[in-house]
Amino acid sequence: MSEIRKTKKRKEIMDWIISLVVVIFVALIVRSLVVGTTIVKGISMQPTFEHNDYVILNKIAYRFGEPKRGDIVVCSYDKGTQEENIIKRVIGTPGDVIDIKVGDEYQYIVLVNGEAIDESYLPENMEQKGDIEYPYTVPEGCYFVMGDNRNSSNDSRSKVIGAIPKGNIGGKVIIRLMPFHRFSTF
Repeated sequence: MSEIRKTKKRKEIMDWIISLVVVIFVALIVRSLVVGTTIVKGISMQPTFEHNDYVILNKIAYRFGEPKRGDIVVCSYDKGTQEENIIKRVIGTPGDVIDIKVGDEYQYIVLVNGEAIDESYLPENMEQKGDIEYPYTVPEGCYFVMGDNRNSSNDSRSKVIGAIPKGNIGGKVIIRLMPFHRFSTF
């Protein structure tokens, strides 16, 4: 092989290595700042999500906007000895007044600012209203979140968790990637 061919081959290999390093670097930046993934743990979001569903998050959605009622978010709270990530649905935004009362057929209903909200996604009637005082006004900069499986969900109805500060919301769920037969967007 001639010296020119060897030099050309080395340059080609270096170009590939540099390209690969750039692609990996960009992928890491996107992964840490723009999108994220998480695995759903537990049954608190059934039937919307099952245990071990793999979801993709939009991590920048709330840097440029605010969570809205109905958004499904991954958030964290201080569990005392550690921080725990949970996946929940936003029910109340800053300033909203949340109330839980007994409705028809003796099940609890959720009212936001005096209006019952449509929760057709719930699998069954809610039997627990939690241990906070109602009516509850969501503090500024915080969000009231609840699981869709209300009877098996630790959420903002609990004094331990309470309203979630915006800074503790890691992202908005945008895709259920796996299992593939349940793939969906949100």
